[in-house]
Amino acid sequence: MAGRFPHPYLGTQIDGVHLSAEQLLVRAHNLNDLLGKYTYTDALFHILRGELPSDQQRQLFDLVLVAFHGGFGLLPPTTLVPRLVAGTGVSTAQALAAGYLASGPYHVGAVEHAMALYRDIYAAFQQQRADAPASAGELTEFARRHVLGMIERGETVPGYGHPLLRKDPRPTHVRRVLCDLQAESPYLDVYDGVVGCMSEQKGVPPNVDGITGAILLTLGFQPQHGTGLFLLARTAAMLAHVVEEQTDMPYLTQQRFMVLPVAMPKLFNANFKSLAKRFNKLRDNTAFQKIQKIFKSGTSKPLREKEASDQAVIDQAREGRAKQALEPPTSTEAGSGLQDDFATTSELVDVRYALDDTDVEVPAEYFPELLAGASMCLATSLEQITPADGTAVPDQQREAADKLSQALKLVHEAAALHAGNGSGTPGGAGG
Repeated sequence: MAGRFPHPYLGTQIDGVHLSAEQLLVRAHNLNDLLGKYTYTDALFHILRGELPSDQQRQLFDLVLVAFHGGFGLLPPTTLVPRLVAGTGVSTAQALAAGYLASGPYHVGAVEHAMALYRDIYAAFQQQRADAPASAGELTEFARRHVLGMIERGETVPGYGHPLLRKDPRPTHVRRVLCDLQAESPYLDVYDGVVGCMSEQKGVPPNVDGITGAILLTLGFQPQHGTGLFLLARTAAMLAHVVEEQTDMPYLTQQRFMVLPVAMPKLFNANFKSLAKRFNKLRDNTAFQKIQKIFKSGTSKPLREKEASDQAVIDQAREGRAKQALEPPTSTEAGSGLQDDFATTSELVDVRYALDDTDVEVPAEYFPELLAGASMCLATSLEQITPADGTAVPDQQREAADKLSQALKLVHEAAALHAGNGSGTPGGAGG
């Protein structure tokens, strides 16, 4: 969405600064109009999508961010690595950077790949059906068959399975909340189809990346947003872990992991893939499961009952949705049709397309800033192409340097003329 900016403006379509009014702008609107009036979720959605969210969009976006924000102890790399690095005494920024670098397609990045999968499935369905009417149930079945083909080809389906838990507890609850919010979109239909196929064929449930990817697409985000939004939310846990490591538990995480190879060298160097297979075989043993149920029946029963209740609501909603005519993502889902409340609250000067309008008459009070900016740009460019040691350069490069020198001289003459006149149009700047 093209933005309109006051003149003179330094920045991009996303944000920048209006020099004469001394305003910080976000999407061409005064940042101060945001402060104290909107939540961070509103502001985050606005800077990424270019518009304020509707009430439902805000709830969906919050749902995703809260689902991502917890780090779950020392198990994920995004919390373990920052703690280990913080234990060496580096700064908080360095420890957080280590956490960002610990993310990849197997951790954090799966949401991006899940979004790309759902988008491709929906695009393939649209291409196949062209303008023929279709129901949501048909899209769900198309997604199921698409993923079945992936399984038969031995391909990995991103957003499903968990390295530690037999079943990630978040997706079922999140899907139930979506039912309560009456949130519907083709991408959620695709998700339901993928979930059904993975459950039937592999017995593998979705993880948090699987469900949140469908929500982010519903909100109009691109797959490229996925990893960044996950890290943005997870930064809260990363920061909490880093500060704890720096204050309450200095060096303890590092010391614990240093003990492992000394105390248990065989285990530390063991074949963990083989051990995982043995562990899963034991976990699937009927006798072991009966013993396990005795010890955890008091705590797990309410959770199982809650999950069964949620699943019943989800199944009922899916059954009703399957009969509905399939509609493309609406403006509410994609975020393209909302009224930007900043436009009615911001007090901006005369707004124009500063870069596209060549006939703009620049007011005299803007000359010092413009001349200073031109001088800086020209001088920097001249330094880049002029060797400091005076060695010879190609003719084309020397000609460019001469032209830059002439332009820089004109700018300096214009500045001197403007300073001498106090105001008015600098005669030397027109060349």
